[in-house]
Amino acid sequence: MKQCMIIVCCACLSLLSCSRAHASDSDLDAVLTAAESLFKAMQVKDYVKIWAGLSKTSRQTIAGDTWKALKASPGTYTEELVADDFTRGDALARAYWDAYLQHFDPVMILDDSTWELGSLKGDSAEITITYKKAAKPATLHMVREGGAWRVGLTESFWSRK
Repeated sequence: MKQCMIIVCCACLSLLSCSRAHASDSDLDAVLTAAESLFKAMQVKDYVKIWAGLSKTSRQTIAGDTWKALKASPGTYTEELVADDFTRGDALARAYWDAYLQHFDPVMILDDSTWELGSLKGDSAEITITYKKAAKPATLHMVREGGAWRVGLTESFWSRK
């Protein structure tokens, strides 16, 4: 009887560890897919998907910085209207991302770099991206929000204020 209980316990533990490994593989795939999807959206200039693929902090930073730049010019933009424009992929979003993409080529990330998953803890992850001509890698911060992985673009690449 005792041996039977030990075998049952061992079997349960092995099933539990298998399900954890599976969840980790699933998370790994989801993290990498979310990052890749953002850079592919940039490549084809799908402004709505770019915005949707960003973390809440990145969206707030970009909308806030854009609104601050617009405050000096005549108009009735509010920070909320700026964020709505980005959500819809309207004129401000197009202008912003077109300017951004003049200085950043997503092909460098998609085709000319190696990706390696760094840490994956709870709702945050890091991907180390090394461009083939770079002396050191870049770290892409990822965050899970509302069950979906999103790219922390400003958290990864903007300088701290």
